[in-house]
Amino acid sequence: MHKSLRNKALALATALALVALTGCSTDVKPVPKRPDYSQVPQTIAVIGDYGVGDKHEAAVAKMVERFAPTLTLSVGDNRYKKAGYQRLVGRYYKQDIVAATGNHDYLMGIGAFDDFFGQTPTTRTFTYEAESAVDFFILDSEAGMRSRAVREDQKAWLIKALANSNRAFKVVILHHPPYSSGKHSSTKRYQWDFADMGADLVISGHDHTYERIVRHSATYIVDGTGGAKLYKCKRNPVYGSKICLDDYFGALFLYVNDSQLRGVFRTSAGAVLDTFTFSK
Repeated sequence: MHKSLRNKALALATALALVALTGCSTDVKPVPKRPDYSQVPQTIAVIGDYGVGDKHEAAVAKMVERFAPTLTLSVGDNRYKKAGYQRLVGRYYKQDIVAATGNHDYLMGIGAFDDFFGQTPTTRTFTYEAESAVDFFILDSEAGMRSRAVREDQKAWLIKALANSNRAFKVVILHHPPYSSGKHSSTKRYQWDFADMGADLVISGHDHTYERIVRHSATYIVDGTGGAKLYKCKRNPVYGSKICLDDYFGALFLYVNDSQLRGVFRTSAGAVLDTFTFSK
């Protein structure tokens, strides 16, 4: 081969080798596209009354993980035993949880709740803005049950917070159910006119049942089936009760985009036992 041709061939081979090496050594990966929740629903899980550290909590947590929520909320009673939150919550739920307080969180030491969930006495009642078209308004109802003044401050705060929200859907989260057909019954101190305030949905726990109630143009959910021992629904349910389940551990899922909020209650085995939908 002619010397100049040989040099050109060598140069070309070297260039090709460098390209190949560069292609092999690159560690740059494409950034995954963020979901457009205005079109595709965001999956949100809501659990309650679960911090017992047993097989029932484990089964619910495993089911929740299988449906891959991008947000998990708790309606309280995150801890029932002396074992800490890492043992009773973190062991089962690897994702962060936006948590409301429950009476058992207070009984076991509310300071430990604050440490684990990153709260303080002044931030346990707050607004959480989801990535989709929904705002959650979390109330520290145990503090409100202990103090009328606190409860009145919460009500004034909620009225203002709901009015200031421009989200399509507004959901209130608190531990004590305004209406319930379970063991603890309805909580009269929190029987506010949530619909008139602007709320679409109120989700509570405390009673270890799943119940859906429609009262005064608002929907109320009792979602206390996350692991603690189940209670029985009363023979005569409260007015407006559409369904009351007392034989199944499970969790509520919310699917939200700009025009629709769909609720689905699933058992720990994944069976769907109740659904409801709001459209805007």
